[in-house]
Formats: sequence, structure tokens, C-alpha cells
Amino acid sequence: MNLILKLLFLLPLVFTLTGEVCAQEISNPNSKIPAPKNNDAIHISADHVMQGTKKDSIVAWGRVKVQHKNQTLWADKIMINNKTGIGKARGHVIIEGEDGTRMKAKETLFDLKSKQGKLYESKIILSNKVRLTAKEIENFSANHLALEDATLTTCEGVLPAWKIEAKSIDIKAGDRALFRQAVLKVKNFPILYIPIGYLPMDTKRKSGFLFPTFGWSKIDGVLFDQDYFWAINRWSDATFNTNRVLGGWKHGVDYRYVRSNNMQGRISGRLYKDNLTGGTLWKAGARHTQDLPNKFKFKGSLDLESQQSLNRVVNNNIEQRTRRNTDSYASINKSWDNSSLDILTRFKESTSYTQDDTLGELPKITYKLQQTQIGDTPFYFNLDTSSAWFVTDLKTQTEEDFMFKTSRLDLHPQLTIPLKLTPWLSMTSTVGARETFYGRGLTTSGSEYKKLSGFTRESFDFRSTIQGPKVNKIYHLDNSSDKIKHLLEPRLTFNYVPDIDEKDRLKIKAFDGIDSIGAPTNSITYAFGQRLLKKFKTGANQFKTKQVLRFNISQTYNIREATMQKQPGDGRLPFSDLFFDFDSRPMESIILNTDASYNFNTDLINTFNLEAGVKPVKNLWVIMERRWTRDGPSYMLGTLDMALNPGWRVQYSARYDESASTFRENQFSLLYDNPCKCWGFSFDIIDRNLDATNNDRNDQTQFLWTIRLRGLGDFGSRSKGRFLHRDFDDSSFPSTIN
Repeated sequence: MNLILKLLFLLPLVFTLTGEVCAQEISNPNSKIPAPKNNDAIHISADHVMQGTKKDSIVAWGRVKVQHKNQTLWADKIMINNKTGIGKARGHVIIEGEDGTRMKAKETLFDLKSKQGKLYESKIILSNKVRLTAKEIENFSANHLALEDATLTTCEGVLPAWKIEAKSIDIKAGDRALFRQAVLKVKNFPILYIPIGYLPMDTKRKSGFLFPTFGWSKIDGVLFDQDYFWAINRWSDATFNTNRVLGGWKHGVDYRYVRSNNMQGRISGRLYKDNLTGGTLWKAGARHTQDLPNKFKFKGSLDLESQQSLNRVVNNNIEQRTRRNTDSYASINKSWDNSSLDILTRFKESTSYTQDDTLGELPKITYKLQQTQIGDTPFYFNLDTSSAWFVTDLKTQTEEDFMFKTSRLDLHPQLTIPLKLTPWLSMTSTVGARETFYGRGLTTSGSEYKKLSGFTRESFDFRSTIQGPKVNKIYHLDNSSDKIKHLLEPRLTFNYVPDIDEKDRLKIKAFDGIDSIGAPTNSITYAFGQRLLKKFKTGANQFKTKQVLRFNISQTYNIREATMQKQPGDGRLPFSDLFFDFDSRPMESIILNTDASYNFNTDLINTFNLEAGVKPVKNLWVIMERRWTRDGPSYMLGTLDMALNPGWRVQYSARYDESASTFRENQFSLLYDNPCKCWGFSFDIIDRNLDATNNDRNDQTQFLWTIRLRGLGDFGSRSKGRFLHRDFDDSSFPSTIN
């Protein structure tokens, strides 16, 4: 294993010393001539042609050219039976087939009509640009070759970037290459011995084995990942996976289908036998989307795991490994011009032992009527209504499951009136009534639960928002048609929701936002926003506007807190935290997003989140993220992505736990993509310190190596996420600069 690791680290040195050269194709010595009218006839031209000793035999030498149908042979000398097409050629032999395949050899035995023969000391370029050399090649048919002491590559040049040297290679053009006793070499440097191997010979989607991934872990030893892709038919395929990881074997299958633009989905499963703990972990999932009759749409997802999360043990993806629950659902929805209907069934199961285990919505039906003007009046009406059935599995002090089931019907009609006070000042007021029916209530006594009878919650809400005065100014950039628009957008909002009966409030088990809407509110919120919009020319009389900066500051004043009766000495804290939100993309090479909250009463920052990315040079991105919460989890995530010429790429990411003062994960990736686009590889080093409950591999280091041979086709698609940072795609905004 130490030898393998040394070889891996020597790869960059090998390429640095040798470099890359993209060679030219082998060219024909003569140009093509029109095919003869008699397609079965054999046409021969040469400096010298004579009759052979046998009937119909011909001997030719000196710039010999033989044509039969759409194949052509050139040589220094040939002997051929003009009737059967069987013959022998020597000296600078070149054969060109009708599909573009070209063969070069010192000597060949051939049958032009059956397209069979043997070639000695030969080189071949197939129609798909696969390059072959062999001591001996037997041509069984136009599409079937058998090679002895052979090499295979898709790279050009005398010394190709990669090649497979094999004792024998059996090739079916447009299908596969089967090789035995082979060695994979990079610039003549041996990398991997392959007793028997299988590669596709068609760039089209095809069944077969994917190239494996190899690795090593300091705890569990050798790691291995092998996929088999099955192209079932034109609308479905499947990938079967066997993976030796973390001391055990993980097996998986992914089935994909696309019956039409209106129906597609995926079904997957994973099974893992952990030799270290002796446990068996599993995971099953499915996704399906489909258009139904009468313009209804269906969307569904199945997400199930064993009690101990498989993702936490073997998944290298941070997002998957740290998720807190599984989520399965099925929904049917339909939209009209001003209304929508949604029917949702959902089941969530927590992967944490300290939270509620399950939550089910069985089902939840929601109907929404968008704001609709009432006749010729200035009033608008909208309605939110939902009916839901819930079930949850709660943990008690005795660690026994406590099943709680209830139903809820929520009606929320609203009346809105928008007013344009001045050209730069507007006010929108909304009043709503809310009636919520609960089939059953829930209360707690210490850490124990008690079910209660049904009840009704009645309330109303009022909201009024004043926007303005809006101010903007346009700046013209020097020596350019570009413009910058600066907008100031103040906003003041008053919210009021009366208190409900305290007894009813204590009965509510909160399942979603509707259950907490009834909390008493009497507050004023101010917000002050700024935006910078840039308008630039993209073509003749064509312009585009994008937002380059947004800054918003907001705070809430709680009137209820300020006016409620309190005991002497009790302080009043009517002001909420001051919230800051800043997003910017001043240029293509810089991005900065941050948000924070500040408490005036304690003079402390409670939360601070930062995302910053900079591209100091053309081929380098440096990204840093920080998530910080007072008295809560805080971490930093740094990523680096550097493109090196030619074809090299380095990626590094690190996640630092500030509360524990330790690095939870470091990942280094070295990637190579050959400039001639004929091969590539990736080498990964992953070091983790999870500090996770029920995980015996808190400290784990892995080495993973994957090679990709281009130009041989691919067995489906294997798109595994490799980089952790967010995408920096440009966002367009509807605002324009006049």
C-alpha cells in the first residue's frame, strides 16, 4: 500500500517532466477516388501490375492502390485473387474502412469481400478515435478485432498520456473492449495491474462496468468502489454499486426512468454491513413527478433509513451527513388564474435521539385564493384555508413512545386596501379573521404528556405597511454606456394580533407556523433598505440590469412589552435585536454576503453569518463561510479552488468547529483533465473528526483515487458532488434603470 501511495504522489512529477503534446491524425497517402459503378468489383492501380501464376491472381508493386466498395488499401506490394478478394500485402500497408477506421501495418493477409484478415506490426485508428497497436491483429469482421501484445488509448502522440498494455484485447466496434493481463500506464509509468478489464467502445449510452475508485483508510484499510451501469432501454437505466468502505461492504442500486417530459423518477437503495460494530445499516429512497389529467401535478419522495443513519457513517457529503431527519412526502396540486389547491401527505422521522421521532401530516389540504378585487371598489379579498391531520411520536421521561394524534381546520379570510398617498408614498392595510378548530389538545406535567379534548381558537389580525418616501439617483459611468441606480427604500409596518385565552394557548402542540400565528402581537417594525442596480449593454440595443448590492436594516418595537403591567424592578425590553442583511456582487471576482443581529440591551452581537468569495487571479477562487451563534453552534468553512495549466486543478476545504476549537473535516482533492481531453483522474485525502454519538469512527482518514478514461464512451452518468462552496451564478432582477 505504501508503494501505491508513493506512485500516486509521483504522478504530478511525471507529467511535469514529460509535458503534453496533441499530435496530428494519420493522413492518407492518396486522396479518395469515386467508387466504381460495379460495387462488387475490385479495382487495382499501381506502377507495375502483372498476371500471377494462378488463374485470376494478380501481382502489383509500386504505389499500389486497391479499392473494393467503400474500403481502400494502399501498399508497396500486393498479391491478390481478383475474383475472391483474398490476398497479401507488404510494405507501408494502409487500409481505410467505410466507417473511417484506418489501419497501418508492415504486412497483412486480407479478404476484402468478407472484411477478414490478419495484420502484423500494426497500428489502428478506429472511427471513434480509439488508437490501437499490436504485434498481431486478427480481423474477424468489419466490427470485431482480436489483438495480441497490444496497447489501447484515446490520446494522440508517440508517447500518449495514458495507455493500456495487454496480453490480449478483444474489441467489438461500437460495443466494448475486453482485455486480459493488462497494465494501465501513464506516460509509460505503470499505475495499475488489471487481470481482466472491460471498457465501452461507443460514446453512446451503454451497459457495462464503470472504472473503479480505489482508496485506503488508516482504520479500515483498503477501500474499493465499483459501479455497473445497465442501459435497460431508451427511457430507463440502473446503476449497481459495490463498495468496500470503513471495514465493511456497502451495496446499492439506483434506477432512473424518463417516460416522457411529463413523467420521470428515480428509485434507490443502500445496504451496509459494518464489520467493526457488527450492525447492518440501510437506506431507501424514491422520487417521482408526473402530470395528471385536468392539469393536476403529482410530486412524491420516499426517504427511509435504519435507526442509525447510514449517511452519518459512510457518506462523504457534509450536507447529507449532518441532516437531522428523513422526509417522505406525496403531493398533488393544481393552479388556476387566482387560486391554488394543494394536497400533501408527509412523514418525517428524526435521526436524533433527543428530538421527536416522527411527524406525519396525513394529509394536509390547502386552498388559497389570491388577492381578488371586489367589483369596482378599492378592496381586495384573499383566503387561506387548510385542513390537516397530524400524528407524532414523542419521547417521555420513561423513554416510552407517546403517540399523539389530532386534526386541525384553519380558516383565514383577509380584506386588503392599497392606497397611493403620493407619487412616492403608499400604504397597504390588511385585516383578517382567523378561526382554528383543533380535534385534540396536549399539555405537559413535568416531562409527561396528557391528551385533552378538542377546542377552538378565535382571533383576528391587522397589518398596515407604509412604503416610502422612495428616493433614487442615477449615476453615469465615465466613458461607458453603463449606469448605476441607487435606491433608498424605507418601510414601516404595524402588526396587531390580540391575545387568546391562555388556557387554549397551553393546549396547542405546534406542528407548523399556523399554530404559532395566534401568539399575541402589538408591534411596529421599521426597515431601511438600499440597493445598487447596474445597467450594462449586452449587444446592439440590448441591455441587462442586475443587482450588485443590497443592504437592509430592521428592528421591531414591541408595544405590548412596553405597556404591559410588571412588578417593580422588572425591566422592560420592548426593542428586538437590530438585524443587518448585506449582499453584494460588485464585480465578477468578488462576492460578499453577511447578516447579523445586535442586542441593544446587552450590547452584544447574538448572531453573525458571513459568506465571502474572491477571485484574486484568473484561475483561483477563495471562499470563506462563518456561522456563529451566541451560546450555540458556531463553525467556519473555508474552500479553495485553483485551476492550474495545463489541465490540473487543486481543491481544498476545511470545516472548523469554533465551540470545540478543532477541525471537524479537511478534504484535499487533486484533479487532472488531459489537455487533449483523452483522460483524467482525481485523488482525494479526507480527514474527519466527527465527535458524533454512536459512531466508532470519530477520527478517520481516507485516501481515494479515481481515474477517468475519455473517448471510450461512458456507462450512463456518475455525477458525484466534489466541491463544497456555493455557486456564484449571476442573478437578474426585474428593476430597470430609466
